[in-house]
Amino acid sequence: MTLFISTLNLIAIFGFAALIRRKQDRAIRPLFWPAFIVKLLAGMGLGFIYQHYYAAGDTFYFFDLAREQAQLFHIHPGSYFDFLWQDTNEEWKGAARSAFFVKIISIVAIVSQNGYWIASLWFSLISFLGSIYLVSCIVRFFPDAKWAAALAFLFFPSVVFWGSGIIKESIGLAALLLLSAMYLKAMMNQTPRPVEFVFGLVGFWIVWNLKYYWIAVFLPVVITSLVVHLSSIRLKIPSLLKLSYWIVLFVVLCYGVSLSHPNFYIERFLQVVIENHKAFVSVSDSADLIHYESLRADWLSVLANSPWALISGLFRPFLWEADNGLKVLVSLENLLILVLCIASVVRIRGIFQTQYTLVTLSAMVYVVLLCIFLALSTPNLGSLARYKVGFLPFLIFLISYKNPLIQYAFSLPLLKSLKKWFD
Repeated sequence: MTLFISTLNLIAIFGFAALIRRKQDRAIRPLFWPAFIVKLLAGMGLGFIYQHYYAAGDTFYFFDLAREQAQLFHIHPGSYFDFLWQDTNEEWKGAARSAFFVKIISIVAIVSQNGYWIASLWFSLISFLGSIYLVSCIVRFFPDAKWAAALAFLFFPSVVFWGSGIIKESIGLAALLLLSAMYLKAMMNQTPRPVEFVFGLVGFWIVWNLKYYWIAVFLPVVITSLVVHLSSIRLKIPSLLKLSYWIVLFVVLCYGVSLSHPNFYIERFLQVVIENHKAFVSVSDSADLIHYESLRADWLSVLANSPWALISGLFRPFLWEADNGLKVLVSLENLLILVLCIASVVRIRGIFQTQYTLVTLSAMVYVVLLCIFLALSTPNLGSLARYKVGFLPFLIFLISYKNPLIQYAFSLPLLKSLKKWFD
């Protein structure tokens, strides 16, 4: 029976993927199956790493909790649906995000008949759909951005690995990329279809319940850009004034978001960051930490430590800080990011001289702000390597698009042939 159920699930997963592929533009189709297989393998690899190398991991812990609820579905369906729809915050001692995630897993566990590895494939599929949807939108509006988008959202190792399998980041990232695609369409003056709007609402609900701090940065950024974009169309706002308008409106919207969640209240926000920081410091080895200079819950201290937080969040651990195999892999990837950032510096002036300045600006502000506050509140480099998947694909796209180093690499015979194969 287990083999039969697993076979049915595999047929459903690949059959659904095949239907999605048929709807893709011709430019995307050659990349579809390689990216999809890599995504599935990454989800399986994540489970393998947690099973054999980490002493504990929330992927199996949450799945065991979800499996209990899935079993309840077969014994007492009414109680299971009560679990889905009722507020379980008190039962989970305030861990509302974990309870929400377990509810999602339990639905997939029912479909997979409590099979972890099949459920992992379903989660990877959901995550892949968000990635391929955004890539297809990018390529539609910017045909020359195909390879930068593919690298950033479909093939970059950390993005694929930490955005796959049964972890919060997997479906959280899928929902965030869906919202990003809708934002891009709106900035390109396209109205989302009703079905896209519904999926967008679901995506917002998912990100808010799993990674509310992602959406707390994302929402003011994209709303600011959309309002400035629409206003500039009607009022013909000059470029210099447009930037000033963007900054003022962004500050106002950030204040509005600060009222949306207790952890974002002005008087509470920095205290939450410092409390999270201290919690990680208390359970982490000193060699695995980002060390700050007298970090306190006040804006002067945060601003003073922000440059180091940004550097550490983007580029650490450095290669000489790696003391095991996994850290070596992460540090090599960080070295690549550093090299690409340096190589992309020559494009900075050109970035702000195009009609798509607001799109670029919004991506840059989102990356910088989320990186800083994640690095401040999560000083453990190992944990940060996972959490920064919320901004990493956007960074990789920004530094890869028209990067002279990547353009040179594709001029080499081997990569040139590979590019032709997938074009």
